Amino acid sequence: MAEKLKVLAALEDSDELLLLSLCKEEKGIFPGIEVEKLTNEQCRSFFRFDKDDIEILRRAMRIPEKVVCSNRTTARGIDGLCMVLRRLAYPSRLEDLEYIFGRSKTELSLIINEVLDYLHDNHCHLLSDFNRNWLSQESLERFAGAVFDRNGPLDSCWGLIDGTVRPICRPQENQRLVFNGHKRSHALKFQSIVTPNGIISNLFGPIEGRRHDEGMLRESDILTQMRVHMTTPEGRIFCI
Repeated sequence: MAEKLKVLAALEDSDELLLLSLCKEEKGIFPGIEVEKLTNEQCRSFFRFDKDDIEILRRAMRIPEKVVCSNRTTARGIDGLCMVLRRLAYPSRLEDLEYIFGRSKTELSLIINEVLDYLHDNHCHLLSDFNRNWLSQESLERFAGAVFDRNGPLDSCWGLIDGTVRPICRPQENQRLVFNGHKRSHALKFQSIVTPNGIISNLFGPIEGRRHDEGMLRESDILTQMRVHMTTPEGRIFCI
């Protein structure tokens, strides 16, 4: 129990030297923390979610109570979700997570990838299809009002769109297809729309790094979808 408290204290204070020393001493025998025994403040620090909201999120995303990987490694659904949240909340290596969750880095990799694949396979449509996602007219009105209140020139703009370049290693073949002349690197590009609450509500990609943002916008067909699904009965069209 004392070792668990030391690890939790080291994580909360970002004391890497203390954490590494504890990990070295306890390597291979540290049992890992139990999510149910964490305080609300610790959950917010580790996972960026309140303690009660983690279970609500698991049920909302329909993550099963037991996660089974391809090699039959198993984990509780709540633990798998927490592994993903910690991995995404802070730049953590798998070795750093070993002593938090009491799992080897191989098991952690399998479980995290299993949960991420499940989320993508079951919920990826929320980021690509306006007809099925959570953007109701009430949400659009609220977002447009937030943008307008911050000196926005339009009262119908609900989100901000931009393309992003993600560098990759130079491929052995078809290097010119992914070379981005502006950034002078080989890359893949994504297009995202962010709402005023900071959430990415639409994501398109990846496409070749050489493509221009205008071509990516045309290929994503976002403007057509918006005319169909974001026009009010009064004829008002929400824009980005």
